[in-house]
Amino acid sequence: MNHKLFRGIAVLLFCCMPVQIIAAPTLVKIATDNWVGYTNLDGSGFYFDALKQIFPEPEWQLEIEFVPFSRVRYLIANQKVDMALGFYPADSSASLYSEQPIEVDSVDIALTPELAAMWQGVESLAYKKVQALLEYRFDELIAVPMYYEESVNLLDLLNRVNQGRIDAVLDYKPAMLAKVAELSHPRQFVIVENVFSLEVYFVFSNNSSGKNLKTHFDKRLEQLVESGELDKLFKVYVGEGADRLNGK
Repeated sequence: MNHKLFRGIAVLLFCCMPVQIIAAPTLVKIATDNWVGYTNLDGSGFYFDALKQIFPEPEWQLEIEFVPFSRVRYLIANQKVDMALGFYPADSSASLYSEQPIEVDSVDIALTPELAAMWQGVESLAYKKVQALLEYRFDELIAVPMYYEESVNLLDLLNRVNQGRIDAVLDYKPAMLAKVAELSHPRQFVIVENVFSLEVYFVFSNNSSGKNLKTHFDKRLEQLVESGELDKLFKVYVGEGADRLNGK
């Protein structure tokens, strides 16, 4: 047998075989804060499950960066990431908003026992010392004059209201309850749920790449809404009785 001839035929056949080119996945850089049940540190949560449906593997690769919300705002405003999660409609960011909200978010509040005893809604916050995390800007959303400040550490805020140094902290019940074990004194504050509700959107970097991502996102989100799949995902993490578009 002519081995040289055999090798030549084999090489020729190999060269004639069709080559399947596998395209690299499209990378999407996403910034978000850590919200229990929505953007859990282990990669689970309502927001993340929705994103996995909208940007499925292997066509897409999601790169998640967990940072405080103040940093989220900076990254998306300066186009350091492609996408950011958890923005209210009144936000002043120059980013591109999704066509429809992902959910309606209900904000909770921790109150001193004294303020809780006379609580009659957000009007009770008039001229009270109210604090929240940096860049949440709840003062822009509540039409009541308050002594409003923001800080970077939720535990510090809760210690202040727990000791009566301030009157209230605006945040979310799961996050506040997660800090109770770390308080410097036994818990005194009272949590009131659903103080007010706002639509929540995902936003995209204001450039050509962001516009393309937004177009894809809006189309797929609409399909998830129409099929009922988005509402099912919401109930998995928030509860069977939860209503995605009417607050929790």
